Amino acid sequence: MKVNQLIDIIKRTNPDIQINEIQTNTNGWDNDILILNNKVVFRFPKSKEVAVKVKDEVSLINRLQLENPLVKLPKYESVYLDGEFKGVRYDYLEGDSLSDFEVINLIKPQNAEIIGDFLTKLHSINLSEFKGAKILPIHTKEYWEDLYNSVEALVFPCIKQSQKIEINNLFNDFFSNSNFSTTKKVLIHGDLTIANILFQKDKGLVSGIIDFTDAQAGDPAFDFAGLYWSLGPDFTAEVLSYYQVKDNGSIFNRVQSFYGLQPIFHNLLYAIKENHYVDWETALDRFSYLNSIRNEKFK
Repeated sequence: MKVNQLIDIIKRTNPDIQINEIQTNTNGWDNDILILNNKVVFRFPKSKEVAVKVKDEVSLINRLQLENPLVKLPKYESVYLDGEFKGVRYDYLEGDSLSDFEVINLIKPQNAEIIGDFLTKLHSINLSEFKGAKILPIHTKEYWEDLYNSVEALVFPCIKQSQKIEINNLFNDFFSNSNFSTTKKVLIHGDLTIANILFQKDKGLVSGIIDFTDAQAGDPAFDFAGLYWSLGPDFTAEVLSYYQVKDNGSIFNRVQSFYGLQPIFHNLLYAIKENHYVDWETALDRFSYLNSIRNEKFK
């Protein structure tokens, strides 16, 4: 949907808002974002499928707020026009999404406690409380097989044989490891990358967590994948030291052996599909580094 159409929806559903300044982000995978006057955020789903997820987010966020996490969360208000769900609005949360480079240079150790507290409280919510919402398992065996098939079809033609072998070994080890398939499912964020973690740059502290569109019933270890990929094993282990749900050691092993390495595939597939330039050597450097740690740990 074009920006002028989104603005029209806002004017019709929120006539009290005087628009003085608009910031837009329409490059995301699932939502178009408009920030008005640095005070109010509107999220408009790009498809009916995403709209269903966003509606479920409203009840999820409201439930999570009751746990009083240390980190701030958006407080959603649903936006309807002529009886049709269009999206959500919420008060703007102070903070910025940072690049991997910025995070590594700015993040403070105190963030481990903030994120550990958030994940403890999220993962402790009983899934049975959301019977009316479609918070279902997404990361099935078929999901991961589809991911591998996409990597083989689209990424493999662009990389070296040695890199193909690395990736093949990673997936083969994952598919043969029963620890992943037998893990109890909990409520997870599903996309806890640094793109969805807001930081106060001047303090180097996490100020908020956003975008629960991919919330699902899943392996709790998956929510540590983005941290491991961007901030490495030491910081991830520190977060886990504040994580008050059982099975910490096994979680770290699952992150280190697969989940923490697979973000690269989603990034590369998105870049290929959107015709973005890819520096293949640089893109795979971090994968090879983390894979070398995996090989040393699990050989």
